[in-house]
This record gives sequence, structure tokens and C-alpha cells, in this order.
Amino acid sequence: MVKNVIVFAVTAVLFPVLLLAQDPAENGGASYMLGPDDVIRVTVEQHPELSGEFLVAPDGTVTMPNIGTIEVEGRSRAQLKSFLTGRIDKYVNSPRVNVAIVKYASQVIYVVGEVGRPGKYPTEGKKLTLRDAVLLAGLPTRFAADDRVYVISPSRKRPNQTVINLHRILYKGELKRNVELGPGDIVYVPQNFYGWLNDFFNIFLAPFDAAKTAAVTVP
Repeated sequence: MVKNVIVFAVTAVLFPVLLLAQDPAENGGASYMLGPDDVIRVTVEQHPELSGEFLVAPDGTVTMPNIGTIEVEGRSRAQLKSFLTGRIDKYVNSPRVNVAIVKYASQVIYVVGEVGRPGKYPTEGKKLTLRDAVLLAGLPTRFAADDRVYVISPSRKRPNQTVINLHRILYKGELKRNVELGPGDIVYVPQNFYGWLNDFFNIFLAPFDAAKTAAVTVP
């Protein structure tokens, strides 16, 4: 039992590092669709005046020297390379163009609630599951109701919400409900009764603690 706990703890620490270290192209990155806040590097061999790093603007475009403003959003790296080759061919004979994604930032998931590091996490072109996301966010806290975690896929018309027993996935190895997350999905880990009770007493005792501190500091 102790051995299993130690193995899981080590995995929880190392897994986020290993996951982020993977080449996105080997884990779904080839189909990554560019969007705002991504950063790309365009290299045109023997033509540094056409090369450089470019931030994708909020409207999904980048502006390149001598090329002008081009639509980037919704294109994969390969599609953008093909498109740019066609545009640059007007200025350079048989251009050799390469496109690299320097920063993946447009496709993110959100992990909120009772986890160690709640926040926004770029998928970096990888396929992330519920377990992946929670490990990246530092695992559920001791006040987490991890038996009823919500996975929400936002939509203007009808958001989709699924309740999943994360405890069984993490600690029982039951991967049947270990769903794959899509860009924009929200993982919400609610608070359990003990967390609510802890917050209640903290709020209830706050005035007394403040009065006690004030009394101590009075000369």
C-alpha cells in the first residue's frame, strides 16, 4: 500500500514535466490550428528580410515584411507553410519556406476549484485527458469533492456538462471515464463538506482574530 502511494506521488510530480516536454508534433501538434496569441517563426532560406518571429494578433492575422497582412487563424503549420510558399513565390524563385510554432497559446483548457494550481493551461497541440489536466494543475486538494468533478464544454447555444468520478480515475485506475478534453473546456473540482466547514469557521472567527491581533499591537 505504501509502495503504491509513493509510486503515485512520484508520477504526479514527474508527469507534468514529461507531458510538457513531449514534441507537440508527436502528440497531435501536426493538426494544431493556429489562433490569437500563438507565436510563429517563418524562415525563408537565403532571405532573412522575409524571415522572423510573429505574434498572431487578436484578429487572427500576422503582418510580415514585404508580404503584408495574412490570415493565420484556422490554419495548421503545414497549411500555412504551403500558403506562404505561394505568396513568397511572387518575390522569390522556388522559395524554401519553413514554419515553426514557437509558442502555443491560443488553445487552452481551464482547471478551477480545489486543485493545487488552478488556472489556464495551453494544450500545446497535445491531446489532454481529464487525468492529464488535473495532474498539470497539481492534483485535487484535501478539500476536493473529487468523486463529482465537472467537465464543461462551453457553447453559446447549449453548453455540455458531464459529472465524472475523478477519484476512481486517479486512485483506482478506472480509465473508462477519463475523457479527452477539447480547447476551451473547463474542469471544475468542487469543494467537499470539510472544505465548506473550514471556510465557514475561517469567516466566523476572522473578527475575533482581528480583534486579538489589534489588542496585541496596542502599546
